[in-house]
Amino acid sequence: MAFSASARLLYAPAMTFRPSLIFLLLAGCATGEPLKLNGSTSGLGGAEPSAGSDAGAADSAGATGTGAAGAAGGSGGAGLGAEGGGGMSVQPSCGDGTIDAGEECDDQNGQSGDGCAACMIECAPSELKDPLSGHCYKLFVVSSAQSAAEANCQTWGGAPGLGHLASLSSAAENVLVGGLITDNTWIGADDLGGSWAWLDGSAFAYENWQNGEPNFPGIEHCMFADAADKWHDHNCADLRPAYLCERGSGN
Repeated sequence: MAFSASARLLYAPAMTFRPSLIFLLLAGCATGEPLKLNGSTSGLGGAEPSAGSDAGAADSAGATGTGAAGAAGGSGGAGLGAEGGGGMSVQPSCGDGTIDAGEECDDQNGQSGDGCAACMIECAPSELKDPLSGHCYKLFVVSSAQSAAEANCQTWGGAPGLGHLASLSSAAENVLVGGLITDNTWIGADDLGGSWAWLDGSAFAYENWQNGEPNFPGIEHCMFADAADKWHDHNCADLRPAYLCERGSGN
């Protein structure tokens, strides 16, 4: 068929494009992937994400979800760790060195005969026992200076720290031991620290001074009780005819 010159001019681009299009289609079949023209899949008018892109996005979302779950799991683990970190509380027990409720003493051993057995203060039949505190009192009618009397009370007390010269820290206690005291008797206080204090560390919250006492502050630093249960300051190096010991004082 014969074409005019103008017709051949219009037809030539179409003839040139068709072999190129056929070539692209064949190449796409050979590679197994659709070829894109101008960023679009061949044969479609708009952009379409590839299956690989979808899979990658899904994998990414899955990884994010897994990470979130891991974070939650880690957070839960931290919670369990925090709860476990509290541990079990240590229950009070006899022998732990601390005087707990229901105990009169605790010398950290199961030995008897040392003044404290099974966390109860041991009092001999000849000793006075306070029914409220469980403390024992014994009067020694031996002439001595205050320092020697205190040392003897510590030995008599048994376990370290269990025995001292008596600390009369309440009116009731002062009355309780009053029946033992028949003469000037060392008891356990001094003001060598600047103010009057019990040697065993008990609070000095009660006082029962004889009229006019203490009468030589700065000179007489130790204390004795008279037969009327009244207190006097006195020179620590002087001899007194008796001393009163307390086991369990300071506890």
